[in-house]
Amino acid sequence: MFPLNSKHNGWVIQLTVLSLVLGALTAAALKTQQAVRTGSGIPSTRFPALAQALLDEKDKNKLLRKEITDLRSKLNEYEQSWGRETAQASLLSEELQKARMLAGLVPVEGPGLEVTLQDYPGRIPNDLPPVIRDEYLIHDMDIRDVINELFANGAEAISIRCGDSEQRVIAQTAIRCVGTAIQVNQVEMSSPFTIVAIGPPKTMESGLRTRGGILDNWRLDTAEGASDLASRMVIIKRKDQLVVPAYSGSTSSLFKWARPINPERARE
Repeated sequence: MFPLNSKHNGWVIQLTVLSLVLGALTAAALKTQQAVRTGSGIPSTRFPALAQALLDEKDKNKLLRKEITDLRSKLNEYEQSWGRETAQASLLSEELQKARMLAGLVPVEGPGLEVTLQDYPGRIPNDLPPVIRDEYLIHDMDIRDVINELFANGAEAISIRCGDSEQRVIAQTAIRCVGTAIQVNQVEMSSPFTIVAIGPPKTMESGLRTRGGILDNWRLDTAEGASDLASRMVIIKRKDQLVVPAYSGSTSSLFKWARPINPERARE
């Protein structure tokens, strides 16, 4: 026998390590193959089992194709039924949209007027009595009078804007003085107020400027410079395109006491 030297020992060790690695790789490959067969649903690699699996898949595909055909048939029936009811559904949708517009629940656009009401921008004499000094300030009644006149002359939608806040005027809108501020829909506002009105611009402006109307009787004749107050406190602009937002308050609290009458009772 020949003595094993260090060089020979190193070769034996390398061969042993390589054998172990090869064995581990072979075992891993076998496990992977087994996992692939198990995960794919193929019971074995034998030809009869594969043939049976193929037949089973064909049967499943046949059932799925039939289900698709049935669903498409039902969809066609639904589409035809919807087509027969389209006219009625369209009419109901149109009526609902009109009702929402009347209630102020949708934003609208169109031509109209911007009417700005502002406190007198000039110097107010200090020696005027309080009742006269009030004539130089915008009050809640001024806003209400202008809005009533606009509605009377064809306005279809109105909002009141103050800075970044804008409130839609609806049937339940209250405009009132609270201290030094004016509340619109319970939201505090202050001068200047811009009333946005969608409607016939020329007709609405004529209604405001008519002789003996709001602007002619804007303030007491006893106020100093009364004839000039309207021109300084009221600014009217015609606009080709305006936007009035939808009512932004809660609609759930609008009606606490009123409720619809049953149609049968209404006919009594």
